Amino acid sequence: MAEIKVKVPEDFEEFFKVDPLLLQIAFQRFVEEKVEEFKELEKITAKSKLTEEEALELGRLVNKSLAKRYEKFLQKE
Repeated sequence: MAEIKVKVPEDFEEFFKVDPLLLQIAFQRFVEEKVEEFKELEKITAKSKLTEEEALELGRLVNKSLAKRYEKFLQKE
């Protein structure tokens, strides 16, 4: 098994009060979940014919459209 070392800022006092074995288990689950999310994203994006720039522009347009929709919604209240 590979070993990963993580540096934690000293101001995370609560972090150090937890049993190291529990932290290891929690971190392992977290990493496993994130790896699965990345795999799923890779599957989705592998089918895409958009370039990265086109996808970013599309995302910006969607964000602007949603912002306008929410602005109108908030003005009605």
